[in-house]
Amino acid sequence: MKKLFLFLTALTAIPCLAQTEVNSFYAGTNEGITYSLPDTRIEITVNTACITSTPGEFYRYAERYLRINDAISSADSYWEMRNVSVKCTGKPNPEKMYTIKIANSTASNISLNESGIIEAINTKVEEADTGIDPIVPNSKKRYDASQYMTSEMLQATSTAKLAELTAKEIYTIRESKLAITRGLAENMPQDGLSMQLVLAELDKQEKALTELFTGRIDTVYHSYTYTIVPTEKCDTTKAVLLRFSRKMGVVDKDDLAGAPVYYNLRNLKSVKIPTPEELEKKKVLKKEGICYNIPGRAELSIYTSGRKLYTDELAIAQLGVTEILSKSLFNRKAAAKVLFDTSTGGIISIEE
Repeated sequence: MKKLFLFLTALTAIPCLAQTEVNSFYAGTNEGITYSLPDTRIEITVNTACITSTPGEFYRYAERYLRINDAISSADSYWEMRNVSVKCTGKPNPEKMYTIKIANSTASNISLNESGIIEAINTKVEEADTGIDPIVPNSKKRYDASQYMTSEMLQATSTAKLAELTAKEIYTIRESKLAITRGLAENMPQDGLSMQLVLAELDKQEKALTELFTGRIDTVYHSYTYTIVPTEKCDTTKAVLLRFSRKMGVVDKDDLAGAPVYYNLRNLKSVKIPTPEELEKKKVLKKEGICYNIPGRAELSIYTSGRKLYTDELAIAQLGVTEILSKSLFNRKAAAKVLFDTSTGGIISIEE
């Protein structure tokens, strides 16, 4: 992630008297570096799969020639809900923007993310995981069975005859693989790598021809992301997040063709919220230090009528309070190193 590094140089002549002064931000009136504290957004990703079954051209002869009794006999398509993943992200809160006066600050290095949310002071932010899952192949590679058919097979005048010749070719391939692995082939590969390549090619041929009897199953993966913005009064029970249909996959939450997927969000009230009078008093006070959030906690559950998909506690900035990190941590030669959580504005670590 691209980082924005802002360097604030201390007054070296009088380091003992310098102060880290922070004031609420007002456009056009403040001089210094402005940073934001975030509100928390909950991003819910629902991972699904569409599974399609396609019968092979010779499925009627699968048991007769290959002793396969579970060949796909009819086309079918259905959806599955695989899993649910949840992560919290931060969005700048316009009411929690603060400006550090450069001339009076000994916080020598403030790092903001692309949104202007404070990330770190006097330390480097390690590159975090992007959160993007590795690309999952949407279906297995399909091989064209016709390119492995012999001239005799291509000249067959009936489906039954072609199925019989195809089965014989499959057995021939299997015998060749067995001869190579036992070291009995007339033209053995010269080394281990060559043997692997030959066996891989034979496997590919066998698979392509066998699918003409067994049929094929293709799986295509789809992900859907939903965002919840918690509020102070966020207690929600059995709210519909989406609806899911075995035939249609994810549908709109108002579409009764799908069964509902619910979520509960409960404020655990882990942080005491100040009264309006206390909040007003804090607003008029001059802030000498770095503002940060003490996030509250909420319990999120996602479920269907018969399946629990997700349950965990999450840190939420809006359910907590904003406090000030003591100026004494920065008004010294060896100022403190602070790392912040950009999804909540809370402190991850402080090192002196």
